[in-house]
Amino acid sequence: MATRTTLAPAKKLHLDRAARNAGEAFAFDEPDTTPVAPRSYGSSLIWLGMAAVAVLGLSLLF
Repeated sequence: MATRTTLAPAKKLHLDRAARNAGEAFAFDEPDTTPVAPRSYGSSLIWLGMAAVAVLGLSLLF
């Protein structure tokens, strides 16, 4: 019976080491979270209006 081995842990270790070495040349400050955009209610009101028209149209059919 042949044993199967994976190179995933070794490949990850190699890539991590390469990233650390290259990181000094390509280092930049990256925030941990993306800034939250202010919420706009305009598009929500448009969708709500379209839904109301659709419900009204369906109620007139049945």
